[in-house]
Amino acid sequence: MKRAIRKIWQSRSGASAVEFALVAPVFFLMLFGMIELGRLLWTSHALHDTAIATARCMGIPQTECEDGGTYSASKAAAFARSTATGWFVGLDDASVTLDHDASCHGLAGFSQVKITYQFITVVPDLLMSLSGGTNLTADACYTNH
Repeated sequence: MKRAIRKIWQSRSGASAVEFALVAPVFFLMLFGMIELGRLLWTSHALHDTAIATARCMGIPQTECEDGGTYSASKAAAFARSTATGWFVGLDDASVTLDHDASCHGLAGFSQVKITYQFITVVPDLLMSLSGGTNLTADACYTNH
């Protein structure tokens, strides 16, 4: 009996499997956490770039944001949605707020764009801190010419 217990105690045949079972959950949590953090930063950058491009399109008359030489809010909103789509971020009409005659930092005569977006993680069960979604905002102003 002592030999059997000693033999089982000294056996190393399943040690790697047990070690992997202990380390794997932490490893995968860190891996998916880094991927989701990268996606969150990517989306935030995409929203800021979209807001800047849309404010510039509104401030400097461009064909994408005007209709017959005058500013068009519907074309500017469509420009914002298409720019965000180029970054693989889908925006709806309610998430983009445009103001062609705004005051930015106490100065008048600016085009202002505000974008709100709720980032939803693809692995909510693993990352409980992001499971309800994270609200991202982007704001940009550009001088009207």
